Amino acid sequence: MDDARRDPANARLVEVTGAVVSALHQVARDHRLTELELRQALSFLTEVGTRNEFTLLSDVMGLSVLVDDLTHGADGPGTRHNVEGPAYRPGAPLLPSPAQLCGADEPGDVLVLQGTVRSAADRCPLPNAVLDVWQTSAHGTYEHEDPAQPDFNLRGRVQADGAGDYELRTIVPGPYRIARGGPVGRLLLALGRHDWRPAHIHVRVTAPEHAPLTTMLFIPGDPWLGSDAIDAVQAPLILEMAPCPEAERTTFSSRFDFELRPLGDAPARR
Repeated sequence: MDDARRDPANARLVEVTGAVVSALHQVARDHRLTELELRQALSFLTEVGTRNEFTLLSDVMGLSVLVDDLTHGADGPGTRHNVEGPAYRPGAPLLPSPAQLCGADEPGDVLVLQGTVRSAADRCPLPNAVLDVWQTSAHGTYEHEDPAQPDFNLRGRVQADGAGDYELRTIVPGPYRIARGGPVGRLLLALGRHDWRPAHIHVRVTAPEHAPLTTMLFIPGDPWLGSDAIDAVQAPLILEMAPCPEAERTTFSSRFDFELRPLGDAPARR
């Protein structure tokens, strides 16, 4: 065995690459792939790379969610992990709780989300935990996609208080399409699939001596909950929302508690 194969990282690369190549060869044999079909596939993948859609391709093929489950454990302790997605922006403003993620004139129904950040080990609160939150507008656009929105609109790092409690005021996000106009969108159309994602809020939660948690909170009643284009919906991550009849505009309240795994806790793999 040469020096490259002795390196553990290279040994892993050799193992996985060999498995992928073997699987591809088997698909070609089973379906008697033609030279024209191979060239079309390679042309498609070249365009995917040119359009920077490889992450999107991984998402819609279900690979991103599968690897997320394998990495973090789908059935382990604590709040369910979920994929980060491509819309995260570092450096969002740090906001004390209670926080506002948008201006008072932001279109849409108001959502007041509150809860407690705890340790999954003993359910004790985690003081001063930070929740990095990002979401779309009511029209289903992130602020970096929409010049009409202020910089870092509907984004913020919300710091929980000394008891691990947080509260944020935002609006109910809208669902959106993820693959319009590109090669992945054309592939979904050819496969008879849609490219809609149900409305959701992204959250990354951090606290000392605990593994970071990245997840999504989904809006109940969304028409795409049962057919998410990337198959990321998990029942425990669907919010329960109650109307606030005394509010001046349509407002909903919801509570969601986060539980983080202590560092060193191995995820429970399927």
